[in-house]
Amino acid sequence: MKIYWSAFLSLFLLLALAGCGAEQFGTTPQSTSNQSNPLQVYQQSSCSGHTLIKPAVDILYVVDNSQSNYWISSDVKTGIQKTIASISSQFDYRVIGTPLLETTGGNSDYQVLAKDPSSLPITIPSTQVLTSSSQFTFFTNIVSGQPEAGIRRVQEFITAHQSDGLFRQSAYLFVVLVSNGRDTEVEYPQNTQTAQNAAVFNTRKASLLTLKTYLQSQQLRLFSVTANTKCNPVRTGYIASPLSYGAMSQALYDSHSGFTPKASADHYDLCSKTNVSSVFADVNSSIQQIIVPHTYKYWPITSTDGVIDTQPGKIKVFKSSPSSAPVEMTSGWTYLPNPGNQNTRILPTVGEPTTRAHLVEFDASHYVTYPDCISISTSSNLEYFGYVNIPKIPKLESVVIKINGAEIPASGWSFMAAEGQQNINIKVAHNGYPNTPPVMRQGYMLKLTSNYYYKSGDNVEVFYVPASN
Repeated sequence: MKIYWSAFLSLFLLLALAGCGAEQFGTTPQSTSNQSNPLQVYQQSSCSGHTLIKPAVDILYVVDNSQSNYWISSDVKTGIQKTIASISSQFDYRVIGTPLLETTGGNSDYQVLAKDPSSLPITIPSTQVLTSSSQFTFFTNIVSGQPEAGIRRVQEFITAHQSDGLFRQSAYLFVVLVSNGRDTEVEYPQNTQTAQNAAVFNTRKASLLTLKTYLQSQQLRLFSVTANTKCNPVRTGYIASPLSYGAMSQALYDSHSGFTPKASADHYDLCSKTNVSSVFADVNSSIQQIIVPHTYKYWPITSTDGVIDTQPGKIKVFKSSPSSAPVEMTSGWTYLPNPGNQNTRILPTVGEPTTRAHLVEFDASHYVTYPDCISISTSSNLEYFGYVNIPKIPKLESVVIKINGAEIPASGWSFMAAEGQQNINIKVAHNGYPNTPPVMRQGYMLKLTSNYYYKSGDNVEVFYVPASN
């Protein structure tokens, strides 16, 4: 009987175990983990622009056409012509060439080479407009028997053209006078030296400075290319002119305030090809390009055209200059969304349009002007979520939800059993942030109560036992 009962008990236990089925032993605890998209941080930095205007530079070459220019070497003559090529391409130059001794053509005997020929007055005959420096006919049109009055020649030529547009208002005005003699009205022989007629010299200087005032010239300078102490060792045909041409170069140089004092200013030795070639070395570095600053009322946010966080304090604007570190602008600007095609620049002209989705609009007292720079920091919209999706129906008593490792109590969520599997927007509107654009998820949904949510960058974990296989 005992044996029979033991066998019966064993059979009963086997049947009982078989009756438990999958519900008792066929399911295993499962978990899902999901991290919502983190905030995207956008940063940019850019600077205001400017317009670089090439300064107007008018250069008058007054070149020896006396019979004595025969003594000037061909190398030096070529070097003088090549000085034109050393004029900086950053200048809006206009080079005029005329003979030192007046010819039968008078003040109409000149040639002109312009960086922008279209800017020349229409009254200039086309035959006198050149296309390259090699076309200048320097040292020709020889005149003999005429006394040399080079400074008066410069004065009279500029005066004859001061109103016809050949010389421009507010330009730099440079005169390059080439002679192997001296101005006989100003400087004359006396014993073994020369003397200066100071009255004539001062009259000529005053007349030139009057022309400078009339033309509102940025500078008026005379670069005298003449013999230096008769070109030691003495060579036939060269006469130094320290008290006429050299002295006028110095006087006009000294008339400019702010110039560094120096002796023999703007005088170059006709007897030295190397010295002649450096006529414009100092000039090119002394002429300043004109910078026209741009002023902006609007500034595009170029880092993204997507949705950005526009809540107070989320967009940060910083202003800096070459001499200062960025400083946050807590006022003086507003955010302008979706402006369409908007011109950002208001001065010197309206322009620089943009179609970016986000702009910053500056108040009148905070416009951005060259060389200021602007840095803008913002981020994507903060997203809040009120649903957690899982792939299977859970046993509710087994569900554990953790957000960033902290467990949500059972009262903080509910299971949307009646709805079954869904494909819904799991975002919720919260703290002023919308539930759009939607974030769609599919599965069985656990809905968080209004006291609980997770947001951008949070990690959500769900631990549960499925109700069935």
